Amino acid sequence: MPETKECPLCGGTMKYRITQSTVHVPGNPNASKPTTREWVCPDCDYYEEAEEEGT
Repeated sequence: MPETKECPLCGGTMKYRITQSTVHVPGNPNASKPTTREWVCPDCDYYEEAEEEGT
């Protein structure tokens, strides 16, 4: 997957970002860690979810 692509709103350079957060659910001793993959434009704060690579 390319590391950058063009922003459809401002024409700036979007960057690929992977974020992993920790979610604690009451009553569940194990915290879940969902992963979010998205394209983010630092110039205009536009973002979109990245498409999954098919295998």
